[in-house]
Amino acid sequence: MRTASVLAALVAFSAPLAAADPVNLKWSLKEGDAFYATTTQEIDQAIKVMGQNVNQKMSTTTVARFEVKSAKSGGMQVQMTYTQVKMEGPLAAAGAGAFADRFKGASLTATFDKGFEITKLEGYDKFLDKLSDGDDMMRKIFEALMPENAVRLMFTQVFIPAPSDKVDAGDKWSRTDKVPLAGLGDLTNKTKYSLDSVKNDVATIKTTADVTFKAGEGNGALPFKISKADLKSDEVKGTILFDTKAGRLKSSSTTMKLKGSMTIEVQNMQIEAEIDQRATTKIEVAAKNPVKD
Repeated sequence: MRTASVLAALVAFSAPLAAADPVNLKWSLKEGDAFYATTTQEIDQAIKVMGQNVNQKMSTTTVARFEVKSAKSGGMQVQMTYTQVKMEGPLAAAGAGAFADRFKGASLTATFDKGFEITKLEGYDKFLDKLSDGDDMMRKIFEALMPENAVRLMFTQVFIPAPSDKVDAGDKWSRTDKVPLAGLGDLTNKTKYSLDSVKNDVATIKTTADVTFKAGEGNGALPFKISKADLKSDEVKGTILFDTKAGRLKSSSTTMKLKGSMTIEVQNMQIEAEIDQRATTKIEVAAKNPVKD
């Protein structure tokens, strides 16, 4: 009897384990659905400029409400409305924190195709009007620092793309985002995704990325321009948790190290700077507004 039990255990142990079923990582929202995304970015950077070492830490927390205005087989229309923006660090101390209050109530609407690529962005002009509050110079500065293509990232960092077909653990896919930063240059982000595991209706996705920056031509609205840059990103990696039952993002976290040099032109002066920066971005999605008025 004991021998039979041992043999049965050995057979069970040697049998191949059943593979997990493929999962669908596509968003499954319907018209009227809404959720809140809290995005926290922390930057710890060291800058060496004109013989001086400047170490500073900055933190920005953004809460936005996303509401599905329409959902069809060919795509979806989503409205994003800011409910809160908080800043800590040198920029806040210099008065930039006051501008953060202007974000509250600002909204934009994005139209996605079935592959979750943005085909249309509406409300950008009104968005700039609200942030600038009638100040033409501030409007130009906001437009330079937050061009339309950069604003699209506010949607794409939450609505993370997924393969059109179901995937198994170990499957990989990729995405490339190119963002022109008016007055500064062009940012290219090549991200690789890999399904790590699925447990209790939550898919864990690992990411790595290659981020490159190319200096631009400058913009008259800004008091400076980056004329040359040699910046390299190391250890750009992250983890995404996707709720397969709810059909939406649960959370994500990304860490990026950026190091190199750049030449900043200010009033016809060339200033050399060395940068060593670590940035961590975390997103948490919830059904209820985390902001308490």
